[in-house]
Amino acid sequence: MQTSPECTPCLLRQIRYAARLATDDPELEKKVIAQASALLPSLDPEISPPENAIAIYGMISRVSGNCDPFAALKRASNESATALRPELEQRIVAAADPLLAAIRLAVAGNIIDYGSHHDFDIETTVNNCLDRELVRDHYQKFRHDLSRVPEGGTILYLGDNCGELVFDGMVIKMLADMGKRVVLALKEKAIINDALVTDGRELGLDEHCIIISNGTACPGTPLKNCSAELQHFFRTADLIISKGQGNFETLSDTPGPVYFLLTVKCPVVARHLAGPGFDCPQLTGKGEPVLLRHRRWQG
Repeated sequence: MQTSPECTPCLLRQIRYAARLATDDPELEKKVIAQASALLPSLDPEISPPENAIAIYGMISRVSGNCDPFAALKRASNESATALRPELEQRIVAAADPLLAAIRLAVAGNIIDYGSHHDFDIETTVNNCLDRELVRDHYQKFRHDLSRVPEGGTILYLGDNCGELVFDGMVIKMLADMGKRVVLALKEKAIINDALVTDGRELGLDEHCIIISNGTACPGTPLKNCSAELQHFFRTADLIISKGQGNFETLSDTPGPVYFLLTVKCPVVARHLAGPGFDCPQLTGKGEPVLLRHRRWQG
């Protein structure tokens, strides 16, 4: 997916928000906004929005001297989601199809995104998600493809944000309990509220999966720029679960045995999903939950 001119005002909004988080010095905040905003005219329209965001957030960190402006929000998100986990685990166990319930909760958790949305009610969202149909529902295809993953076969799970990572962990545990080897890829360096390897370990996800770094500080998975380890697992995995909007934006044109799990929070992404191959014309980009088999999966 390429960067649209409509991405510019969204990135400007993100710059202003991140600048406020990065410093409490008004003059430094203005400097951060000015220097980061100066990068906007040089955005590369041929690459995805998350890839363009790398330079912008790098500038915010350098000018402010704060390498992780979202650190406090990330901790709070993990704590809030962890507090919800016991109740949600009970609801999963009680569901007619526990795996589907876990996937719906994981998709609902994708609303925790300080790049796309600053205001959201995660508790209300996850409480309502089991009663809300997926707008694009390839769950039966997913079950079929999952059944073809052999005992000990590899599932690569591309993580997204803090907070929702707790809900991802419930899906990962279920997959591990089915006898699959799950490899969870998280970010190498801090950017927005994306989860790092340390977040996965602190939440105990390494009890159920192998955690690796994707080698980038990109709020997505730009495969050609990722670590050799991530590229190896992407090439060899039996099944790949791509979580979140940023991962969709960077991988929507990359062939592979991929399922996209996301909440659509952007009209540009919604239009891309409405295009040939994805054929999701009902999306508005206002929070629709999606489970979608990659259009370029040849299997």
